[in-house]
Amino acid sequence: MNPSYAEYIATAKAMAAERGLNWDLRYDNDGKVSQDTRWNLTELVGMLPPPCNWLGQVGVDPAAFAKLNEIRLRMGQEILVPGPLPQGWRDLYQAVIIHQLLIRKTKPVSALQVAAGIRRLAPAAWNDPPWAVAPEQVQQAYNAVLQASASGKLALDFTGTVRTILDGHKLADIPTLARFCIPYPTEKSKAAQRQAETIRKRQNAHGGRQSLRRELAERKSTSKLPDERAFWELVRIVFTEKPRSFSDAIKFAAFKVQIIMGFRIGEAALVPLDWKRWREYLDADGHPAGERGGFSKSLMIRHFAEKQEGDERADGLSLYENTQHVPPMFEEVLVETLDHIEKITAPLRERLRLQAETGRVFPEYPEDALVPAWEMYVRLTGNAIVSDAHLSAHLIEQYRESYDPKFFDGLRELQREGKPAILSKFWTNAAQRHIPIRTSDGSPMDSPIDWRLAFVRVGDVEGHIRENRSTKLSDTTPTTITDGSRFYPHDLLFLVPVRNLIEGRNNGLMDTTLYSAIGRLDTQSLNASISGKSSGETFFERYGQTDEDRALRLTSHSLRHLQNTELFRLGVADTIITKKFNRRSVQQSYVYDHRSLAEDLADIDLPPTVEERLGDKALQVYKLISANKAHGPVVDEVRRIQREYGDEAAFDYLNAEADGLHVTPYGLCMNSFTSDPCPKHLECFNGCLHLTRTDVISEQENLERLRDRFAKVIISLESLPEERRNIGWANQLTHARLRYENIVRALSTEPNTQIFPDGRDLSVTAEQKAGTTIIDTMKRLRDLDD
Repeated sequence: MNPSYAEYIATAKAMAAERGLNWDLRYDNDGKVSQDTRWNLTELVGMLPPPCNWLGQVGVDPAAFAKLNEIRLRMGQEILVPGPLPQGWRDLYQAVIIHQLLIRKTKPVSALQVAAGIRRLAPAAWNDPPWAVAPEQVQQAYNAVLQASASGKLALDFTGTVRTILDGHKLADIPTLARFCIPYPTEKSKAAQRQAETIRKRQNAHGGRQSLRRELAERKSTSKLPDERAFWELVRIVFTEKPRSFSDAIKFAAFKVQIIMGFRIGEAALVPLDWKRWREYLDADGHPAGERGGFSKSLMIRHFAEKQEGDERADGLSLYENTQHVPPMFEEVLVETLDHIEKITAPLRERLRLQAETGRVFPEYPEDALVPAWEMYVRLTGNAIVSDAHLSAHLIEQYRESYDPKFFDGLRELQREGKPAILSKFWTNAAQRHIPIRTSDGSPMDSPIDWRLAFVRVGDVEGHIRENRSTKLSDTTPTTITDGSRFYPHDLLFLVPVRNLIEGRNNGLMDTTLYSAIGRLDTQSLNASISGKSSGETFFERYGQTDEDRALRLTSHSLRHLQNTELFRLGVADTIITKKFNRRSVQQSYVYDHRSLAEDLADIDLPPTVEERLGDKALQVYKLISANKAHGPVVDEVRRIQREYGDEAAFDYLNAEADGLHVTPYGLCMNSFTSDPCPKHLECFNGCLHLTRTDVISEQENLERLRDRFAKVIISLESLPEERRNIGWANQLTHARLRYENIVRALSTEPNTQIFPDGRDLSVTAEQKAGTTIIDTMKRLRDLDD
């Protein structure tokens, strides 16, 4: 056994034992883990559900396994039978989850995603332990994963698992196994690989060649920004549409928070009930600053920031409390929105608080209490409609105006006028048939049952829920704030009824005053409502006004990219942006910066004296220099003159010598050609020190075409027979090779970087006169002073 593998497993087993986890899981023939031994990963790291993530499967991945057998069949190998992972692979799978959660401090979803690669690799090495896995087995498993997912995302995840787990921890005898994650030479595998490469390039686009812009006005890595039409449609929906269900009203408010504040989707969903923080400002005399033209107070929103160093503790993750200023223009709408949510979720919150304190499902009643059958039906299902009494459209619209809980008081009176036929269907269903129907004194009720007079015992229903409907239990498990205090789900603002199907029926009339299953807003559900990555209806489909609107989709994180970019565009300091978005470093903020080059330059603030002294082109050059986006001798001279002679002299130099900002097909040139044209016009790629690359993609394309042309010239010259080669042939070949090498060097140069810092000044001819620039004048004056 590989010693690194043995240590990796032993460490995980020790950590699991410390937390009371059963390492020897019980499972069936398909690898499904029994409910009494499965691991609750959400609880393990101290996070609030939903979602509640479990280690509930130690079998193979079905999709990848089916493709693996197809590959083995084509290769003449034995077909495998699905089942639980062998012991060595099962230990590794469980150990990866423990290491990811408790050592790397990742979230359960991410831990399961990394560990899933083990379930996909194991079948290819079924009879071999993890430390003995062979390159051909890795390649076979990789190709199975490639073909199992059309998107290519699973293939990237698989490669990441091999690289970070097997290679990173040296668990296998053969090193660097990730290099064998390569496609087979078949069209199907190659096509899948191309898709995986497309996703990889899009994920890593920022700052690389894939982020180059085709023109100055094009924004960098635009795929990470929201589609403009989808963004404005989402804004229209959540700010102007009337939500058609209680849950939609909660989600609308969460998206308002995200759009206004730029939170991560998890931060928006976890806004606490006690969110409001007002800060007052006084002048030196103790009077409100508003009396002096400033702001007397400002609003901050208390929230729990994600991905913080301070949220890690020995036994998992905790909520990291933080505050963020609300832009004054949005204060009123945010206060109005969140105060309304607090009001309509009050019944849910009070019941959830009592459930957490008592451990009961129906804490309003003792266990031996008798409750009308119609009321218990509403508490179990949430369905406010219990009879066939007529319900007017006007009444429904009245409820949707505010979702005021008081609405249900009047609705119940109206429902008593009809026949409760639905109760018979519900209580006689096989799922609930064993619950006794009683009279008001507790004795069993004989048939035929008058459902208006029928009762059920609270204890009978609570026992039924715990034994047969555990998903109907509320989320009452607390988590920890970084200061050590406990934080319960009922302390959150966004609470929703969970596991209910009623909102999609009965015009969305969910009785929030009685329904018993309550939880926090689920980020997966929130994301799915705009991304379409679920079987449910998106907001665009539900509220869109045209077919084009209904087809729109959006990822919630793109809203964060957009706000980050807009703040940069408006000239907000990167330190403020970093603090606003709860980031650890300024560099992280620039990953979210998608401004165009034109926006980069336009948003550079210069002193008024600079704009007065410099001409238009010289001002552009000065902005490029200030943004560190231009390099070369002109830039070096500007900075040297500024140091030695001051700003005024530097401005004079720019006006005299750098008045020409030239955008060539191969980059920027800032040499002045007002007196004489460049003798090497458009040959600057051949080693001129004035040439600086930008991130405009047309440059890349022009250089690539030029490189290919010179490559053909070189091939043609080298293919000439010996008898035709002379001194002219040698000169031509040297000329072509030199230019080819310089072009290749230009292609490998990062944007905003000088290509040939040690190159020649191709703009200077042998006949060019010396001593005519302001620099030379200054040098002569300095020599006279000496």
